[in-house]
Parts: sequence; C-alpha cells; structure tokens
Amino acid sequence: MINKILVVDDEPLIRNFLKEALTRLNKQVFTAQNGFDAIKKIENQNFDLIITDIKMPKKSGIDVLKFVKQKNKNAMVIVISAFAKINLAIEALNLGALNYLVKPFSFDTLKAIINKAEEHQDLISENLSLKKEISDCSFDIIAKSFYMQNLVNSIEKIALSKSSVFISGESGVGKEIIAKLIHQRSLRAKNPFIKVNLAAISPTLLESEFFGHEKGAFTGADFQKKGRFELASKGTLLLDEITEIPINLQAKLLRVLQEKEFERVGSSTPIKVDIRVISITNQDIEIAIKNKIFREDLFYRLNVIPIKILPLRERKEDILALAHYFLMKFSKENNKPIKILSKKAQKKLLNYPWPGNARELANMIERTIVMEKSKIIEENHLLLDTSSNKKNLTDQTTIEEGYIGKKISDVEKILILKTLENQKFNRSKAAKILGISTRTLRNKLNIYNIKK
Repeated sequence: MINKILVVDDEPLIRNFLKEALTRLNKQVFTAQNGFDAIKKIENQNFDLIITDIKMPKKSGIDVLKFVKQKNKNAMVIVISAFAKINLAIEALNLGALNYLVKPFSFDTLKAIINKAEEHQDLISENLSLKKEISDCSFDIIAKSFYMQNLVNSIEKIALSKSSVFISGESGVGKEIIAKLIHQRSLRAKNPFIKVNLAAISPTLLESEFFGHEKGAFTGADFQKKGRFELASKGTLLLDEITEIPINLQAKLLRVLQEKEFERVGSSTPIKVDIRVISITNQDIEIAIKNKIFREDLFYRLNVIPIKILPLRERKEDILALAHYFLMKFSKENNKPIKILSKKAQKKLLNYPWPGNARELANMIERTIVMEKSKIIEENHLLLDTSSNKKNLTDQTTIEEGYIGKKISDVEKILILKTLENQKFNRSKAAKILGISTRTLRNKLNIYNIKK
C-alpha cells in the first residue's frame, strides 16, 4: 500500500491539485516547489511514491529521477509532462520511471495511475520475498512446496549413505538436478560425477562405454580406453534413462553392482571399483519389468532408495518460485533487467498444467525475456498453447473412459498402434510423441508382435 507521497512541481496550481486529490485518496502528501528542494527532502526521508514534473528550474524532474534511482533502484517515480514534451516522458521511462501523466489530467486518471502503482508495489514486494526464498536454495533446487521441502531435507540423509538411488518422474521435473545435489552433498563430492545417457549410445557400443576396452579388443579399438565405471571410481555414476539398457547387458551390470568389480572388453583381469550408482527414468519401470525388457533383480539392486519427483502441476506452490528463479537466471544470462510477472500473468502460469514441467517453464520464461521489452510481463506475453492443452485434456478423458477395464499392456499396445497410424508409421516421430526412445519403441513392437 502506498501511503507516503512526495509531489514535486513548480506550478502552485498543479501542486495544490495533486495534494488535494491524493489526500482524498487517504494518502499522506508532502510537496516540493522544485527539483532542488525535492532532492533535499529525499535525502532525509523515504517516500513510497514520488510524482514530479519534468520541466522545472534549478533541478529538473529527470535529475530527481536519477537521484532517486541511485538511492533506491526499486523506488517508484511518476513524471508529469505537457503533451508537447512527451519525448521527455519517454526518456524518463527509459531511466526507470514507473509511469507518466500528461497535462491536463483528471482526478480519475490520477486515481488509475495510483492504483497501478500500488499493484506494482505489491509485485515488487512479492518479487523481493521470492528472491529471499530462492537465495536460501542451492544447486537450482527451488523448494517452495511442502513436498519439495521434504524431498530436499531427505536428500541430506540420502547423500551421506552409500546406497543406490532410483529417481523416477516425468521428463523435465529435474531428476538429474536431484542426482547432482545428492552427489554434491555426499562424501564423494570431490570425486567424479559421471553421466551415461543410455538412450544416446548404440547398444553395440554400450558395454565398451560402461567397462572400457583393451587395445585390439575389436575392430577399431586402436588404444586402451577406460569405461564410465572406471572413470567414476570413488565418485558417482548416473545412469540416465536406465530402462534403455539392453537386456543382455543387464546381467553384467547386476554382477558389477553385486561384486563391485568388472573387466574391460578384451581383458580377463578384474578391476575393483568403488562407486555410487544413481539411476533415473521417466518410464514406468513396473511395466518394463512386466514386459520382460528390464530385469526385476537388477531393479531391486538399483532401487535401494527410491525417489519419485512429482510433476509440476501437482506442486503448484513451486511454479511462481521457479518462474522467478528463471526470470533472474535468464535476465542475467541475456544482459536484461529483471522483469516482474503481473498478477494476471501469475494466474496464467498457475492455471497451466505444464506437460513439459520445469523445463517447459524455463524455456517459456527465457523466450519471454528475450522477446519482450516491457518491464512487467503481462498475460499476453506468455505464449502457452492453452487451446491445444484443453483439447488434449478432452481427448485424454475420452481415451481414459474407453480404457477402463482393460489390461495396462493392452492399453499400451493400442496407444502405440494409434500413435504409429497417426504418424503414418514413422517410428522416430511416434517415439517422440510417446516420450520414449526409438529403441524402446522397437522393443515394444517386438513384445507386442507388431510388424508395422
């Protein structure tokens, strides 16, 4: 709430009108006859809002604005300008003025301007509050919701153990960030954190990537190579998209986890290894086990400490905190002033279901920072496909009703077939829509005996 206002104008008529009008709005009003007197008052006390004419003797309104912003960059200043001097008002806006009034103006116009200033003040206060909360967080973990706060607290205990961790959740929820936090908080923090993206490596090369190879072990092995297990010694090995590991390699991985030793490809000499394994997936591991594409005994070995990260739509308290974090992060990266979300923009973010989770939110915020010049991000600045989202929700409801009473495997088979048909049997496009790799899709086609 704006209570204390300084009015600066060399014209007594304008100065008195503003004092009377603002007093009617229950504001405490102070006045100054010129910019010089205004600066002296500002030096000795703080004001919630300063309304200043631009053209004045001794010190101009621009001088007052510059002085105020040096003292407090969040100070709110509204400038007054004649229509012929509108270019000066624009200059003032570029220097950080909140808004401007063009002479002559009515009481209703003044009231509307004050209401906007109070809304801006609320946004600034909320902005500072979120900034303080975020400054207490580390490693890009924003924990506003009770669920995420509990998760971060439990990570402190998990990190100090030696047990394997299995992190699951939808794409974009931050599984890898949680894995890195566990490593950084553990006794292994000074040792390597090695990541293996199982979906990105050819199945024929995966064993060599895992365990390394000796020179001459196979065609093209021109030198000895250490594998990821060896490189991660005394540190942490992250197995990303764990359900993508070929079934024939799963037995070897299980043996390494049990015996804590392995051999390079082309060698019979065992190499002892001391690592902590963290596995992450966005797939339903139970379905993978049921469909015989993932070993149940391997899952039990990896799943000593399970962590399930909820999607963003189920922890709405984190949405605005994350949005503010991304506003600060991407503004700094793009050398832009930090923007503020309007109330309507905040509401739009909260009402959107975020199918891409925090990653989608980050991309949208970065795009908005780059493309929009306004200091305040409004609802129409946020490019979200809400119409498509509503259609997807309607389609999903219809699909769910048609699937009631069917086995999960039957539902999955139908979904794969429908998606393939929709994409004219282009496996790469279908896999992308289904949220799985092309290799996983190929495995499922074999399981369900789909010959397309």
